[in-house]
Amino acid sequence: MKKFIGQSNKFILASLLAVAIAGCGPKSTSSRHTPTSKGYDLEYLLKQAKQAEPTRKAGLLVEVAGLLVLEARYEKAQEILIRVDQQYLTPLQQDDFNLYYGETLLGLAAAESSLKRLNSVTNPGAKPIEWQLRYSQSLSDSYLANGNAFEAAKIRIELEDLIDNPELLQSNNEKIWQALNTIEVDFLNSLKSDFNTQRLNGWLEIVYINKKWGHDPQQLLGQMEQWKKRYPLHPSQVHQPETLQRAASATLFKPKQIAVLLPLSAKNGAVGEIIRDGILAAHYQQADAASAPRISFYDTAKDLSALTPYQKALNDGADFILGPLTKEAVSVILEQESIPVPMLALNRLQDTGFQQANIFQFGLPVEDEAVQAAHRAFEKGYRKAIAFLPENSVGERAEKAFREYFEQLGGELIEVKTYNEHKKLKADVQNLLGVDKSMDRKRAVQQLLGRNLEFEMRRRQDAEFIFLVASPSMGRSIKPFINFYYAHDLPVIATSMVYSGKKDPQDDIDLNGIEFPDIPLIISEQEDYLITRNTLKDIQPEALDSRGRFFALGYDAYKILAQLAVLRAFPDYHWQGLGGELGVDENGLVHRYLTWARFNRGVPNVTKEQPVKLQKQPLPTSSDSTGESAPSH
Repeated sequence: MKKFIGQSNKFILASLLAVAIAGCGPKSTSSRHTPTSKGYDLEYLLKQAKQAEPTRKAGLLVEVAGLLVLEARYEKAQEILIRVDQQYLTPLQQDDFNLYYGETLLGLAAAESSLKRLNSVTNPGAKPIEWQLRYSQSLSDSYLANGNAFEAAKIRIELEDLIDNPELLQSNNEKIWQALNTIEVDFLNSLKSDFNTQRLNGWLEIVYINKKWGHDPQQLLGQMEQWKKRYPLHPSQVHQPETLQRAASATLFKPKQIAVLLPLSAKNGAVGEIIRDGILAAHYQQADAASAPRISFYDTAKDLSALTPYQKALNDGADFILGPLTKEAVSVILEQESIPVPMLALNRLQDTGFQQANIFQFGLPVEDEAVQAAHRAFEKGYRKAIAFLPENSVGERAEKAFREYFEQLGGELIEVKTYNEHKKLKADVQNLLGVDKSMDRKRAVQQLLGRNLEFEMRRRQDAEFIFLVASPSMGRSIKPFINFYYAHDLPVIATSMVYSGKKDPQDDIDLNGIEFPDIPLIISEQEDYLITRNTLKDIQPEALDSRGRFFALGYDAYKILAQLAVLRAFPDYHWQGLGGELGVDENGLVHRYLTWARFNRGVPNVTKEQPVKLQKQPLPTSSDSTGESAPSH
């Protein structure tokens, strides 16, 4: 609750300090005193209170409590207020007492008592404007803390008439928006009434529209335009909450010349080529070839610096950059002072400092899958995890992302073990499951007794599942060891790395029981994806194994580039592609939400996915000739 008081009253702190020293009761005889700091104010007022007669002492203690609340020292404020003899307070001082006590109780998480105390204020209109602002904000926050978001919003809506500062109006509108957003969408609609003010109905309607159509930007923007006509002078239009600002400013990118920066030769050439094929498949799929943008490919492997092909693309007139692929190349470009045209990088940096309106990053990071593994585990009721990860940067990144998200949900990562080579896997798995300690105890007892013993080996019992990052070959070795050491019943949740992307029941039978996420192009059994895979079988067979993840990256990147700003503005709006559901966060990072499957008899069986409908245009066949691509550079 501490945040309610601090955020609500920050802007009136200075003026209230002056009011507190002036007091609501008789003036101090020491008129020459000029306070220079809050600490000195409190010290001075407490000293005056000790020396004052009972009739004056009560008012001074109330003033001290008011200052303590502004410093969020709620325990001390309560201690002072308990000492106040209320019989000596004037009616206006009694209102001060009830306000400060209500704020104190709210800060101490006693929301119900806080609301009762604040509702005991009898004559707020007799107070200065600053006091009325503080009271209304605290009363609103108390209603919100008690679960009455509608009343909390109503109070702040009425408060707008007392505020003449644009920044304060903006802040107040954010609070109204946040409160109403906690109300269920259908209930929001029912709260609209002819008995409400036009202003209140306008707020209820705009929040309802946002919640109802937040997943569909086209509908949302159309509904918002209609709302503006009905409420042309509504306060939320003048001082828009941040969510509405993003929605109103969201526009589609309409590039005419796209420059694709990819390594098309050297060591990353094969990856660059499959991404390029995905881009071209999406490009040729467009129904209107005349309006399709021109695409130019630049081979980044031919230059020592990533800036060379980037600058050449700009000089050639590119108005959208797609790429580059490697983290190093992305970092070099984003470190430039200005990025003159929109850019969708085909990799993700961990540094979120590159936040510009026209910069977006899209890749296949292990972090996204680690987070989804943590979410899946928590969803299944698991709360205690152990992790088995490669001893490299991928393992480190996976651990960090998994740990942070799983612990944020309320889970616990009990232990992390790493591996780095096949020949030590047996010992590493023993260590992971704690059976090595069991074996050590057996040997110690046998040595002590001097004879062999009947012995039942036991694994650790504190873990509810294993989080695994491993390649198919490593996974095929790790899972049998897990089974052998009495952990066949311990669930294993892995990343997509464990699947080769191609059905191989004979080899993958050793992966039985492992659950993992992957792109729907590879594992979904929904009709649209089955049709797409059947088409690719003839024209792009390499997209049907693990390389399909890069093909989908290229395809989806081209498909969503026009909508990037809209996706960023509407966090509830996801676009369904070959690589899963795609969403964009406020930092411009594209996140993938994947399909889940579990190995059974060596074959992945889908365990969780959202029903979707892909775009109806079929993928182009090899003979399609729509669209036109410029030669590679």
